[in-house]
Amino acid sequence: MKQFRDRLFTGRSLFLWVALLFLAVLAYRLLYISPFAASYDIANFALAVDQYDLADLRPHFPGYPLFILVATALPFAPVLSLGTVSTIGFASSVIPAYLLLKRSARDSLALLQAIALNLIASIVVISATGMSDGLALGLLVWFAWSVEQARLGKRRLLPYLLFGLLMATRLSYAPVGIILLFLLFQKRKDGWQLVSELSVLALAQLAWLLPVAFSTGGPLTFARLALSFVDGHFSDWGGSAATDAEPLVGRLLLVLKQIFWHGFAFGSMIGLLGLAFLAQRPGRIERWWGVTASTYFAWALLAQNIDKPRHLLPLVLILAFYLLRRPALPVALFALTQFYLGLALVEQANQPPATIQLADWISEELPPDATVFTDEEARQFSFSRPEVRIVPVASLSKWKAEPKGRDSYVTGRLLERLREQGAKIDVERVASFESDSRFEPEDASAVLYRLK
Repeated sequence: MKQFRDRLFTGRSLFLWVALLFLAVLAYRLLYISPFAASYDIANFALAVDQYDLADLRPHFPGYPLFILVATALPFAPVLSLGTVSTIGFASSVIPAYLLLKRSARDSLALLQAIALNLIASIVVISATGMSDGLALGLLVWFAWSVEQARLGKRRLLPYLLFGLLMATRLSYAPVGIILLFLLFQKRKDGWQLVSELSVLALAQLAWLLPVAFSTGGPLTFARLALSFVDGHFSDWGGSAATDAEPLVGRLLLVLKQIFWHGFAFGSMIGLLGLAFLAQRPGRIERWWGVTASTYFAWALLAQNIDKPRHLLPLVLILAFYLLRRPALPVALFALTQFYLGLALVEQANQPPATIQLADWISEELPPDATVFTDEEARQFSFSRPEVRIVPVASLSKWKAEPKGRDSYVTGRLLERLREQGAKIDVERVASFESDSRFEPEDASAVLYRLK
């Protein structure tokens, strides 16, 4: 009996048991995908599954064509299709992570390390929504594996193809492409190899850019959409604009908070305890990945909306990979804390975010002739189909031009923005809702005011 038990829980049998356990965890994740259009971006993605229209922000630039295309092939409701793609996309990263880690650890330990990487709660939870981050982060790990293969002279063209898929999923990860320069500047015996690599790099980008461009009416129209989006992103809601008045030190502290407190700890002291198990003598980071992480860090600090923790998740993933190259016990303890934090999936799937709660309240409580002036929540309100008039307001001039009736209301987010621009608005609060800020920080508080 002892001999049978030893064979069952060692070597290849242990590997099989751990793999089956991971599949059970994946099934649990798929069971608790959030059905809510919990943010402006998710609402846009969901609408794009039914009708792809970049000009109408279905979704916004650059179009996320791979993410949307795969989701349209699934027979579920749009938000669930998107969440399924994102969840499976990130879960698939356990394969390349294992292939990378087994070079410096025995098979069973490498699999444990790879699974621990795939259990990071902040990534697991965002993957179970209609956002593209889960698929993008999964592709990032596949891309990292392909880069390491290419450095060893194997599958030289694969990194350029995978980088094209990554850009077709999440263009904001573009700074990680700097690692391709390390490949392009490697010595070669054949000059045509460099030409072929550059050609594949260009073709992989054109393969998604051209279809998206022609879906908007052509490259010129696409370029105008791109310029208008970039202008708004950096002047209205990009990281450099959102924190214009914030000193650089303040922005830096916020980035570090998002990486460690949200990314690793997921807003919990238990998460910090799990991180502490890995804190001593982390693995050495290779120069090319150090440069890549530093480039993305600078990009996130200066050009991304750092109020949204998901924009820092690539750094969490890269850092976790090197922290996890530890013996089995600290890795297992980290994995357990992350799995425990990942149980928040159940809450996310069953508790509507505050913005959705407000949209439901508007549908049920306001008269049909009421007018609600909103900021970005307009798309979510419309997606939830409340039976009132929803008016998105993008500027102070539009606010002044809009007629206001007796039953006119304004959301707290829009009111705050208008007052920052100098508007004098007399209101009374009529409804407010709160939800867990770990899931969608900007949608965790929703307030509605009635104009006096």
